[in-house]
Amino acid sequence: MEYRLLTDEEIYRANSVNIIDYVDSLNLKYKKAGKTFKVEGFGGLYVDPLKNRWYCFSKGIGGGPIQLVKFLEGKSWLDSVKTLLEFQSCDRNRYERNTFGNSYNNEIENDKDKEFILPEKNKTFNHVIAYLIKTRGIDKDVVYKFIKNKMLYEDKKRNCVFVGYDKENKPRYAGLRGTNTSVTFKGEVKNSNKEYSFSLSCSDSNKLFVFESPIELMSYMSIYKIVYGEEFRDNALSLGGVTDVVLNRFLKDNEHINEIYLCLNSDEAGMAAAEGIKEKYKDYYKIIIKYPKLKDYNEDLINIYRNIQGYLEKKEDVKDSEESELEL
Repeated sequence: MEYRLLTDEEIYRANSVNIIDYVDSLNLKYKKAGKTFKVEGFGGLYVDPLKNRWYCFSKGIGGGPIQLVKFLEGKSWLDSVKTLLEFQSCDRNRYERNTFGNSYNNEIENDKDKEFILPEKNKTFNHVIAYLIKTRGIDKDVVYKFIKNKMLYEDKKRNCVFVGYDKENKPRYAGLRGTNTSVTFKGEVKNSNKEYSFSLSCSDSNKLFVFESPIELMSYMSIYKIVYGEEFRDNALSLGGVTDVVLNRFLKDNEHINEIYLCLNSDEAGMAAAEGIKEKYKDYYKIIIKYPKLKDYNEDLINIYRNIQGYLEKKEDVKDSEESELEL
């Protein structure tokens, strides 16, 4: 009900407010912690201006700007969106109130010139293969395709490393995903250029399928193979979240694309982002939104396997019953 009181464009704008700008506006004290900031007095609250996300370790929750307003100010979801829209309309200069913010902004610019180094490879792919195929249900051929194309490997810490390349085929980005199923770990390699996220280019296709993460991209390719019985052969892109920085770059480098399929998650952030991106690009591209049936396409993939397994078990039960009747 609250969602309907606002336009999708307004929700997208609210979730695009720079998260450290908002924290700064509340006069909260924070200090640098790597590329994030730790906000004092909130039990391990860290905000990441580059990803525009936050996480509070003591509470075990996190999210984007809207969820942060709810957390810090105790407001409803609707009031949180309105707060961010009002904040955005104040026409303030970025980090105007805090000289430390200005130095951080300069640091972001300087990071673009720093060397990007891929993590050292492990001697095996075993943990990556086991995690992606057995735990996440991704098709073996899909996994091996990305390994063969040097877009996926295992690092010394047994993480999945998803590599993104520029148009000169130079590695510029790497996303990390832990393979330990008891501990969730996601991150990006230092000095990664977000504009060149994990992607799949196909010059023979004018279609681009857009996802929030590499695993969701690979899950969709697996579902495609199950449904159509053949390999997915279109362009595909992981945003590494819900912002369109990488999408904008990919479209500039692939001018043959004229159709965009937004396959973002069917949650609050994903739906708001999908509608916002559609509004921004609709005058230049044919835009189609393809929400997963469940929260994301990996959940859809696992659910398909469950249904197939249930069907096979039921079929086996019927067979056993028929054989038993024949014996009688």
